[in-house]
Amino acid sequence: FLLSPRLYAHSFFNSKDPAFASAFVMALLFASRAFDKDSLGAYQQCGMAAGLLVHLRIMGVVLFAVVLAFSAWAWFRAEGNAARRRAAATIGVFALWGGVVLFISLPYLWGDPIGRLAEMVAVLADHPTFFNELFRGGIFPSVTLPWDYLPRWFAISQPPVTLLLGLLGLGTLGLAAGGVFRRGAGAKAGVAWGAAELRFGVLLAACFALPLVAFVLLRPNTYNGWRHFYFLHGPFCLLATFALMGLRQLSAQGLRRRWLGGAAVALTAAGLGVVVVQMAQIHPHQYLYFNFFVDRKTPERLRARYAMDYWEMRWRQSYEYVLRQAPSASAINLKSLAMPIEIGTWWGHGRHVEILPAPARARLTYDPTRDPDFYLGNFPLDDYFPPVLHQIKVYNNTIMTVATPNLARVDPAVADEYRALLRAATAGELVARAYGYEVYQHGSRLAWVKEACEPGELWRSFRLAFYPVDASRVSPHRQRQGNNIKLISGVRVDGKCLGAAQLPEYAVSRVRLRQRSDEGGALWEVEFHL
Repeated sequence: FLLSPRLYAHSFFNSKDPAFASAFVMALLFASRAFDKDSLGAYQQCGMAAGLLVHLRIMGVVLFAVVLAFSAWAWFRAEGNAARRRAAATIGVFALWGGVVLFISLPYLWGDPIGRLAEMVAVLADHPTFFNELFRGGIFPSVTLPWDYLPRWFAISQPPVTLLLGLLGLGTLGLAAGGVFRRGAGAKAGVAWGAAELRFGVLLAACFALPLVAFVLLRPNTYNGWRHFYFLHGPFCLLATFALMGLRQLSAQGLRRRWLGGAAVALTAAGLGVVVVQMAQIHPHQYLYFNFFVDRKTPERLRARYAMDYWEMRWRQSYEYVLRQAPSASAINLKSLAMPIEIGTWWGHGRHVEILPAPARARLTYDPTRDPDFYLGNFPLDDYFPPVLHQIKVYNNTIMTVATPNLARVDPAVADEYRALLRAATAGELVARAYGYEVYQHGSRLAWVKEACEPGELWRSFRLAFYPVDASRVSPHRQRQGNNIKLISGVRVDGKCLGAAQLPEYAVSRVRLRQRSDEGGALWEVEFHL
């Protein structure tokens, strides 16, 4: 349970999903005790735990409904009036205390308990806030995700040893349940446990499988991977223990199988050891963990196929880097870049700068009247200007780039390279001219130059839209709005403003170039053909 890299990392900054996942495990503990003791007091405590779980997140109704269904099944199967009355009392105590605790702890329900609870369920099914999600290389609105969004995210971001044991646990549980149904609850099956233990296992399987099936069928609004379903991790890990229990029992049944239990424990320990090593390797970005089911080696492939740093935890490391680059007493002027839209103001780092000590925060400024000292971008800047100083990578995928428009901060050879490019670009083909800027095509690059570069000029960014000759190569969305939309900020070279971008590999029919202010308004726009 602890060695889930994503859940581990989210526990440091996500105040909702890990808390609910932990509360779900606590509620499972009370359900296990209720099944084991089968007393009214145990079901009262289970109901109270379930009520608090629903209070934390309405998704807690999953556990509440499953326990209620188990109790109703026990009433249906009860023989004799006394047993039926006992089963009915169990249902009543569980439901009553669950409802009481939920009502008392959630003042929102006080005005209209039934109506507002129904409203909460309706919002869960159709949440009004939605995002565009990058998934399998395509962009999908979070309200219309593919059916495999949740299952695939779960499969590619869980440690393989956990996946294997959890699925094996489901199979082991099926064998035990089949044996009980065939031979009776009191008979021994090939892999068997007591009735309460087996009932708890079926509860775990239901709490894990039902939300997955509900997502595939209903496709509710979901985003940022499977974090809204982190509560599945607890039942899945407990199912993995059923697998180990089953292997241990098989090992104890004969000499030929005696090695099975020890081998299972050894392989589990080795698999978890690998997870520990991998968590250390990508620290502190365990929330970006992927297993070997996806390509983690090809540079920049993961970030082109799956959403990465939604929570923007990369900012702190970037701040710490730029603070080390400047004298301790000086202020540092920063500009944020983002793909595919311009952040512009402090939105990108204003929410995260508070994690720094007060003296460090005071040194970070945002002053568009003078040139920035550093650019911070959540994408590779290799084909952009200005020069790259520092990059944060996870699995060969860039999640943060620090660059500078100040050539005095880079190696003299790099500065000479920019001067050479300026000379070569201005000697190339002039393809557009607007508002003091001249746009040149120089080989496989576009470069734009402004003769007089005033203070603050470098705060402005360029948005490029390339329209391919063969429109069938890109999605309909990109056909309308252009492909490879990029934001580029310039660098000052001998008093001139210079910006450049790499042309895409495919043939381009036309290019739209737009310069934007920090507030997002277009200063000028020009479209030209290459």
